[in-house]
Amino acid sequence: MKKILAIVAAGLMTVGFVGCNSKAGGSSEAMDSLSMAFGDLYGAGMGQQLRGMDSTVNMEQALKGMEYIANADTSKNFMAGLQMGMQIAQLYSGIEQQCGMSINKSLFMKHLREAIMSTTPMGQEEMMALQSKIEPLLNKAMEQSPKAIANKKKGEEYMAKLKNDKSYTFTKSGIAYKVINAGEGKNFSDSDVVKVNYVGRHVDGTEFDKSGENPVPFNLKQVIPGFAEMIQLMKPGSKVTVVIPGELAYGPQGNRGIEPNETLIFDIETVGLDDTPKTTAPRPIIPKKK
Repeated sequence: MKKILAIVAAGLMTVGFVGCNSKAGGSSEAMDSLSMAFGDLYGAGMGQQLRGMDSTVNMEQALKGMEYIANADTSKNFMAGLQMGMQIAQLYSGIEQQCGMSINKSLFMKHLREAIMSTTPMGQEEMMALQSKIEPLLNKAMEQSPKAIANKKKGEEYMAKLKNDKSYTFTKSGIAYKVINAGEGKNFSDSDVVKVNYVGRHVDGTEFDKSGENPVPFNLKQVIPGFAEMIQLMKPGSKVTVVIPGELAYGPQGNRGIEPNETLIFDIETVGLDDTPKTTAPRPIIPKKK
């Protein structure tokens, strides 16, 4: 499709240079025919492209976006603003995905306008100080998202039920674990790289990750807090089921396949220390959030 559009674009430029009068004027019969042909060709190509992006795409909405840009003011200033507007739209979308809530657009635009129009532009140090405030504000917004609140409550209810199960032990931090096999030898330390077989499950029992046929080496300084704590309570050959509350897993940020504040269950079996130097990063589903 990219090749088709490139060819069409090249053809349009060629027509502009060799086939059309340089002065804009009224539409001729030939130009009307050319317009229809280009419309058919671009429509066919872009239709394929849109359907390839998303089978549920709303063609009417897509057409509105195309027409808006195609008929827009082409002055340098307007186009610069248009490009920046696209960045803002991406910011809106990203925040909605992360927080589960929409940004207050009127407040955002009010402050954006004031900052742009200010006669005393913000200095680099002020911008860096403001940037440092963004992460805690974002975390707070994510904690207040309906999904994060619902998952926290669901996790607390699950943990409360486990307290009636005498086979589970609760640590001071809040994880709960059941020993299936105690293993032998010394407990692991937080400086170890430990080979582990594991299965990760949601509280409804569905799997979200597992180690597969071979044990996976994990640096305990690079995994979620609850997972690292559990491994340090284990010995080589230990096998446990551990329940990790959201605040000791991925917190309000969540992760790929993990919703905000989700309580997670892991079946873990430690094989032993991994003495082979590793240059590759650990598997993505377990490493702790930054």
